Amino acid sequence: MPNPNIDELIDVLNGEMLLYKDLYDIATKKTDVIVQGEIQELDNMTKVEGSIIGKLMILEDEREKFLNDNFDSQMTISQLCSILPEDDAKKLKMVQEEFNDLLKALSNRNDLNKSLLKQSIEFVNYSIGVISNNLVQDNGIYGESGVSKQINRIIDKKA
Repeated sequence: MPNPNIDELIDVLNGEMLLYKDLYDIATKKTDVIVQGEIQELDNMTKVEGSIIGKLMILEDEREKFLNDNFDSQMTISQLCSILPEDDAKKLKMVQEEFNDLLKALSNRNDLNKSLLKQSIEFVNYSIGVISNNLVQDNGIYGESGVSKQINRIIDKKA
């Protein structure tokens, strides 16, 4: 087995971590945007996320290449730490812990945003239903032919 410079892997992981921090920052801002109902801004943020994800994919390919060239591309950080010299293992373990904390925070924030979006969609659907029901409603008024006449209205008024 070759003696790889583990700092190369750590640099790639740190690059990925910076991009995940950017995703976390966007997710945090997204919460306010969702609450305020700023659909256009939400769309813009989603496009920026897509760009960041593209960069993450490039770094992920670099990480896999490094592991493939030096170890096994399916190897986890924990497995790698168990076979590395102690100093390298410590450096890698620190990156792993920071990465885990960041991914957990990002996951929690995304869950919150998902819940807020679901509530917003439910509110919009409810509002559309209420408006639709009030626009066309049989209210017991009959036309000249004796057939029930439908009146379009948004606000209930006494006839």
